[in-house]
Amino acid sequence: MYDYVITVPGQGAHRPGMLDSWLDGSPRAAELLAAWSEAAGLDLAAAGRDAAAMSDTAVAQPLITAAALLSLDRLRDRLGAAPGRVLYAGHSVGELAAAAGAGYLSPETAVALARARGRAMSAACADAPTGMLACMPSKRDGAPDAAIVEAVHAGGLTVANWNGSHQFVAAGPVAATEAFLAEPPRGVRVVGLDVAGAFHTEAMAPAREEFAEAVAGAPWRSPDAALLGNGDGAFVGGPEDLRRRLVAQLTSAVRWDLCAEAIARDSSDRTVHVELAPAGPLTKLAERAQPGIRAVALRAADDLERVPALAGRGA
Repeated sequence: MYDYVITVPGQGAHRPGMLDSWLDGSPRAAELLAAWSEAAGLDLAAAGRDAAAMSDTAVAQPLITAAALLSLDRLRDRLGAAPGRVLYAGHSVGELAAAAGAGYLSPETAVALARARGRAMSAACADAPTGMLACMPSKRDGAPDAAIVEAVHAGGLTVANWNGSHQFVAAGPVAATEAFLAEPPRGVRVVGLDVAGAFHTEAMAPAREEFAEAVAGAPWRSPDAALLGNGDGAFVGGPEDLRRRLVAQLTSAVRWDLCAEAIARDSSDRTVHVELAPAGPLTKLAERAQPGIRAVALRAADDLERVPALAGRGA
């Protein structure tokens, strides 16, 4: 059983100012962010306060990664040198920060790869108009999961995210998403998502080659902690396996439901679940799936005070 499960959200959790509390009064955080900015070719501090810039996938993804890693650096200070057994998992682009946490690559490399990933995906979004929709059972006469998935496929869309707790994200051509949103299937609540395109579908195929080159050229290391792959909820089997998964992830669904099942199997009532900044969505899913779990979402630096150190370990 793991003492800590550390998760990282994907795109959509970001917001202007999300870096500020991690930078306030911390020369180390400022130095880290400056180094990561140089690696990404982007002023992350300035972009993190610019809502317009943040709407670009090429900017949002390295910002999310930087926020997660700044919060992880502070979390490690709190837990000390021996935090016990730790399991990492990341949703979509969050897998890069999770991989850095597990030791597969440096934080600087993770931010640079997030920038390369975001650029490639942003360019792919320009090829054809596509979109994404959140789908869940309606409050009254809600449809079962199988019916929601069937309706998504019948509407000419793909299930891009299986988030668990009866939540799905459908994706595909804008004409199909607009039609699905205008006339939701019976028992299904549909919400439009403000994203640039149909992530985790074949619409992102044009991004694969560019991102694969960046992944192949990055320095990788042997891990020192466990990492779940978000494509199937299985444990990542080393650097080569992770490289393959990261590229495949661009056009394949995120199976967070399977990650949640794996996390539940390897957790106890003592396990502390921590979602790194810009936190929120994964903690809500975890609490719905496992009411009563010990979970902390690191939305801001003050939230660190709520993360317990294990007895006899850490600070």
